[in-house]
Amino acid sequence: MTVSRSHGSRRHGRQARAASNHFQRRVIVKTHLVRMDAKGAAAQRLHLDYVERDGTGPNGEPAKLYDREGLDVDKEACIERGADDRHQFRIIISPEDARELQDLTAYTRDLVNQMEHDLGTKLDWVAANHYDTGQPHTHLIISGKRDDGTDLIIPRKYIAHGMRERAQDLVELELGPVPEIEGRKRMAMMVNQERLTTLDRSLFDRAQDGVVDLSELPKRSAGWRQQLVRMRAKKLEHLGLAERLGKGRWRLAPGAEAALRRMGERDDIIKSLHRAMAHSDTQQMLDANSIFDATSQSVKPITGVIIDKGLADDVNDQAFVVVDSLEGKPVYAAIGGEDKLSEFARGQIVTIRAPNMEPRQSDHTIAKIANTNNGRYSAVMHMAADKGARPEFVDAHIRRLEALRRAGHITRKNDGTWRVSADYLKRAAAFEKAAAERRPVAIELHSSLRLSQMQTAIGATWLDEHLRDFDDAAGARGFAGDVETARAVRRGFLMKQGFIGEGQHRLTPETITALEARDLADAGVGLTDTLGKAFTPALRKGRIDGIYTHAIDRPSGRYAVIERAKHFSLVPWRDVLERNRGKAVSGIIRDKGVSWRLTKGRSIV
Repeated sequence: MTVSRSHGSRRHGRQARAASNHFQRRVIVKTHLVRMDAKGAAAQRLHLDYVERDGTGPNGEPAKLYDREGLDVDKEACIERGADDRHQFRIIISPEDARELQDLTAYTRDLVNQMEHDLGTKLDWVAANHYDTGQPHTHLIISGKRDDGTDLIIPRKYIAHGMRERAQDLVELELGPVPEIEGRKRMAMMVNQERLTTLDRSLFDRAQDGVVDLSELPKRSAGWRQQLVRMRAKKLEHLGLAERLGKGRWRLAPGAEAALRRMGERDDIIKSLHRAMAHSDTQQMLDANSIFDATSQSVKPITGVIIDKGLADDVNDQAFVVVDSLEGKPVYAAIGGEDKLSEFARGQIVTIRAPNMEPRQSDHTIAKIANTNNGRYSAVMHMAADKGARPEFVDAHIRRLEALRRAGHITRKNDGTWRVSADYLKRAAAFEKAAAERRPVAIELHSSLRLSQMQTAIGATWLDEHLRDFDDAAGARGFAGDVETARAVRRGFLMKQGFIGEGQHRLTPETITALEARDLADAGVGLTDTLGKAFTPALRKGRIDGIYTHAIDRPSGRYAVIERAKHFSLVPWRDVLERNRGKAVSGIIRDKGVSWRLTKGRSIV
């Protein structure tokens, strides 16, 4: 499908204006294509809930969905209509001059009308305007169906350029071109800003091997722009992001662009922290350590309770959580995109770590075996190199290679062997770094229980780990103080239940084992009637075989239900099991969990 030719002629006019000193009415347009599989359908409701959330309207009220015909659209009807979509488009439209537009809703409707003309179809869409950030913007959700029922495919060029140019044209049609004096004023204000600016992009574009040369005399009409770029280079020098080499030349620091992006995010981060502390009645002071910097070499894991979550930046899809830590201070952590928000809730206890960006131990093993086998790896070669290796251990290495193969880093031959290149470890590191960009931090959820629920739970809870490693935290504030209070209540409860003696502060490993065994026994009783099978406790060490049917959450953690013909067992759950739900699995139980061997066994209907 081609886009309207009239749009192309308008683009040529825009390019001509851009070549002069014309200042454009800038509009940021971000498009996400969402597959409407089981996860996508569930995410649709969460996304609509998010765009309608409280505090995003013009006066702090909830935002309202609207379409081409009216306001306050029925959300449930939208979800029902989208049930058969193969995909949907989620678009964020953020005009730089949004506050000057007379009606953001009318502007959005005009933009969709233009898109319908360009794409040659009526669109099924809803939208909501947000005013809770410094830049008003619109969330637009478009069905993946054309008006004839076929799948809607939007050309890549139109997604990358066409929508933005249409959006900018509409703003300029209403407000007119940016007056040159206003445009120069906007650029001058960028000189001292501690964030990534258009002036910085000019510096980065002109740099060669990290060095930018501003010594050449500019054209007469561009002298003022050259002067602003020089002033910006001096500002970067002051920030430690550039080094003056003399004669109008500067060396830009490695990572300068990323550093400027982080600086630009600080204001939103501080606002999020203050809002989170207001919600939780915490009064801790904020400092540089209040932001979890996963890129820092010295960053340490932090454990605490989630007191807030949300999107710091709708336009760039940056989700966050704020954790009140055991160290007695709130910590802000970026966690990825909006889709990550559904994984966490306020009140959950988590540990946040920097993501791994180095090759894993399994990668070193693979590289070592391949090095002695002419660049090839297989399960047979692994077993020959390590006579004591269990099949489950070797399978974990095969799964690692499969993940790298899907990312294009390695190939598998028809005979089942793997071709491992000499730079395999570099490829494995690149794979981890790419994963870290999608997952800025690693978050471990300790329990489905809140701290108050742990106090009287029958099971081996996260709180019990703190009773085992007893450390007096008297006088602690915030979450640390809440934990100290909860520990005292927990000790009293365990004494009444007979798990510990009078005056005993520390829990022994045996006590924690007994608490877990009691928890699983209670779960087994509850599941026996449901499954119609007898519960058989799993061995502490040894083999476990059966059909993985589902997972359950208990005070002691999440457990997998492994069924056999006449009985079932409960063992620690791992996410790798979900690929074999309803199928036969086999594993080896050890102190640190279960190593699974996933098979192609029969399925449960």
